[in-house]
Amino acid sequence: MSDAMGRRRSVDVGGLALALSDENRGHGWGGWEETDCGETRYAEVLIDVRVHTETMVSQECDHIHSFINLNFDTRQRLVESLSSWHFEPLKLPDEEVIACAYILFEALYRIEHMQDIVAVPLGCVATFLQHLCQLYRQANTYHNFQHALDVFQAVYHFLFTSGMVPPVTLLLEDGRTWTRDRESCDPLISCLTDEDLFALCIAAVGHDVGHPGLTNAFMKNAKTPLAVVYDDKSVLEQMHYSLILQIMRHNNLGFLLDRPASGPLFRKLLLGTVLATDMGVHFDFMTEFRRLLDGADFPELKQRILVCQALIKCADISNPSRPYLVSQHWATALESEWSSQLLLEKHLQLPPSVRPSDSRVGEANGQIWFNNTFARPLFELVAEGIPSLEQFACQTRENLALWHLRAAELAAEQEQPSEGSEPKAPLNWPSQAPNDFLNAFPPALPESFRAPEDLPYPVCYHHHRRLSTIAPSTSSSSSTPSHYESCESSLPSPSFSPVIEPAAAPPPASPSSSGSLPPRLELTTVQSRAPSVASTAPSTSASVFSITNEATAAIRAAYKASVRKKKSFHRSSWNPSPTAVTALSQSAPVVPTLATNGRSPVSPAGSGSGDSPMSLSAGSQSTGMLTPSPLTPEGNATTTTEARTPLLKAALVPASS
Repeated sequence: MSDAMGRRRSVDVGGLALALSDENRGHGWGGWEETDCGETRYAEVLIDVRVHTETMVSQECDHIHSFINLNFDTRQRLVESLSSWHFEPLKLPDEEVIACAYILFEALYRIEHMQDIVAVPLGCVATFLQHLCQLYRQANTYHNFQHALDVFQAVYHFLFTSGMVPPVTLLLEDGRTWTRDRESCDPLISCLTDEDLFALCIAAVGHDVGHPGLTNAFMKNAKTPLAVVYDDKSVLEQMHYSLILQIMRHNNLGFLLDRPASGPLFRKLLLGTVLATDMGVHFDFMTEFRRLLDGADFPELKQRILVCQALIKCADISNPSRPYLVSQHWATALESEWSSQLLLEKHLQLPPSVRPSDSRVGEANGQIWFNNTFARPLFELVAEGIPSLEQFACQTRENLALWHLRAAELAAEQEQPSEGSEPKAPLNWPSQAPNDFLNAFPPALPESFRAPEDLPYPVCYHHHRRLSTIAPSTSSSSSTPSHYESCESSLPSPSFSPVIEPAAAPPPASPSSSGSLPPRLELTTVQSRAPSVASTAPSTSASVFSITNEATAAIRAAYKASVRKKKSFHRSSWNPSPTAVTALSQSAPVVPTLATNGRSPVSPAGSGSGDSPMSLSAGSQSTGMLTPSPLTPEGNATTTTEARTPLLKAALVPASS
């Protein structure tokens, strides 16, 4: 329910149940529809996200920091690479990627008194980075730890160019510290404190942690648990922020969040910086930053947040400002990730929310559009306030001119095709089949598209390996053929018909079949996927799920025993009777199974949406202001209880914690 302003109204469940009761039997309306079949849906979804988050974050990882002690030649090579704007993390082996992130923090700590100010030993930073790296999903071709390092290096390079941090090459001089000359810094950026710089670096390296390789639009359309918890507002960014907090607390950095004086400011700046990476609020940021440059009287904290947001936004979409070949490489990686999402959306019968290019001309025109719409205006605006960044705005304009030339050349080639030329291969094949997403963070997936819950958790969210070396699952299901032996899905384009290891080569298409249905996707022998977050587990997971089952049973029993059946309704009636809890907790949970009859086991049954109970404010609406909303579900699921996949159990710690 909502008022005329579109805001949700909280529900006095007890009062409404009494006032609207049906013949004094307590069957009054309590904020949901009878057809919803989910009186406790929001609570269950919240538990779902929380348990998965805590289980994932609390898993112990290997704390052998071999990336710290590099040989001199390797260290020198990485230091020099990090000092260049031509930096290409995608070409580095995994261990050197995390070593580069550590080196950047080492360089930051060369600022005089920096370690005393933040009071975090470099050893804790190393443990934090290794834990963070393991929670990035390396199956993503774009939103992986290489991208996180790319953004971190860009942020550091911007800070160095502005005179705020020392050059990375200072690490080649043993023991030398660095003192900032405030007079030589750009005035706008000089408002940042050393603690702000540390928070900005944490945000940069962690801004996409846990990313499933899917977009916010997918979260909303699929009605995932994360979308329900965060009310469709910057869903992934709020998840990233919450995970960063949990990883910090797990690795002895939590005191930065809890200091009486600076803790709240640290959290607000961290929150505002991470939320700014949501491109859905891009134009709000542009408006606010323009006001800042025009002399608007903003509070000091908001000014600092806006500066950090400007830096991380430029870094997050810095690809168009990199040298052309580097920019082209990242564009291809993103297109491949979008192709995988489009394949999953078609499989789940969801509306497409991404449009990967199906030709080189389309790729070039897409880069021109993105550059003109987002990258160039952003860099030019930020360069007005931080003049030292003008060189990156200039590189963006140069790349734009090169993409225009490229598009013109490709268009001319299309107009004059060579005789006897064969159809070209698709531009970017999907890097993942639909079932490969089953090892993504479960709350980021639709409830009908989950791995079985009775399978325990792996040692970590995803081993830090590249796609070519992902270890196959050791679960009992790994020996059986893929559940996705075939799925009748339309594909990204008429020429886009991926067939992974087909049993036989498909016959050539006849001219008369051009108007027929899209080709059938056959995934008969898909490579074994990496272990799901819910696929293998330590023995302690059984107790976690047991406790969660009891909590869910208690919620259900409380409602059924008091709201629907008792004549009276009062606050204490939410406490269930021991008999009801015992009866429900002893019942065996329904375990979803994936169909193996050759068709998709997924139905596009809608799952309800809900409101976030969290109020996350970074100072203003454009800097991440989220208003609190009531726990009033508005589900529209019409599937029967037997047909529904049972809700998983657990959720993100409130982002304000």
